[in-house]
Amino acid sequence: MYDNEIDDFGTEDTEVKLEEPKPVRLTFHLIAKRNLPLGYDENDHDQVLQELNAISRIRLDRANIGKIDSFELLGPKVTNLYLQVNLIEKIENLECLKNLTFLTLADNRIRRVENLNCLPKLHFLDLSHNCVSQQNFDIDEFPQSLIILNLKGNPCCNHPDHRGRMIQELVNLRQLDEVEISAKEKREVGLEASSDEEEEDETEEELVSPNKKPQEKESLQSFSTEILIRSQRRMEQGLKDHHNHTAELDEIRERTHLPLSSRRPQKS
Repeated sequence: MYDNEIDDFGTEDTEVKLEEPKPVRLTFHLIAKRNLPLGYDENDHDQVLQELNAISRIRLDRANIGKIDSFELLGPKVTNLYLQVNLIEKIENLECLKNLTFLTLADNRIRRVENLNCLPKLHFLDLSHNCVSQQNFDIDEFPQSLIILNLKGNPCCNHPDHRGRMIQELVNLRQLDEVEISAKEKREVGLEASSDEEEEDETEEELVSPNKKPQEKESLQSFSTEILIRSQRRMEQGLKDHHNHTAELDEIRERTHLPLSSRRPQKS
């Protein structure tokens, strides 16, 4: 059947053209709209600013944001920033968020790791499913404070010594690309494993067990790692649910001859 030919059911078989989503500007208004309760007075700038400055978690995922900006008015209480599933191409303008501990930029269009050393308290960083290549990869751009790092789905992960180099250079890492770092791996790159790592080498199920009490951990860092891993699991489940939902919608569109979604699930 040729383009624009009518089939036996009377429907027109036309070529489906996918439209790229247009990047949305990240504004103070958008931050307020996504993070303040319904009914806030957007005309009362001072009140909006006061309410935003009391928030520790800023959620701006799935908004087609094209550029990181407009965070300079946020307060020092911000510790968690969710920017996954957007159209961001560059890591920038985060230096005003000095107390950030949790940052996810998964499923964007980022090509280079940069401008992250301004975040001295960052423990969790998710850059999975971006476009970071080995040519645009500099380990020195990662903060030494990182405990959990996810680069899964980037071309840079194809380097034969990717895991070994990251473990050697980022000595505080406990998890890399969704896989726990063992005491054996640390020893192989010349690092000294801590006593709890030597004794435990726990399974993932034991590490994230909700029944484990903080006082049972041998160090504050271990307990912090446990909390971060739980946050990562929730975030990953959200991404999987989003991808599954998009796939289901695309199947329906294909059956009904509607245009497909422009943001189809990416495969790692």
